[in-house]
Amino acid sequence: MHVFHIRYRNTQGTLMRILNAASRRGLDMPYVQAEPAEHMHKVTLLLNVNTKQVGQLCRDWHAIVDVMDLHAGAPLKEMMHTHGAWQAPHPPASVNLTEAARSAMA
Repeated sequence: MHVFHIRYRNTQGTLMRILNAASRRGLDMPYVQAEPAEHMHKVTLLLNVNTKQVGQLCRDWHAIVDVMDLHAGAPLKEMMHTHGAWQAPHPPASVNLTEAARSAMA
């Protein structure tokens, strides 16, 4: 697992170009967090990649005009769960479809 910290100017489409570099390679993104950071914005990604893929991603991200800074490394101990898996927030529980259908017909 590698964690990537990318600082960028928040112009139209920049975050999508950053995320597309990973998604078009079919990489699983168990953790993505985007937030404002001073006068810029920052996105943190956790990806399970090999050394070759790290180089490819860094090359792609450096080619994006609005990417200002990029750091890659191993995730911190605080970022990892005791079993070695990322503590990603669980998605909200979905509504039972039969309940939703009943309420829509009422």
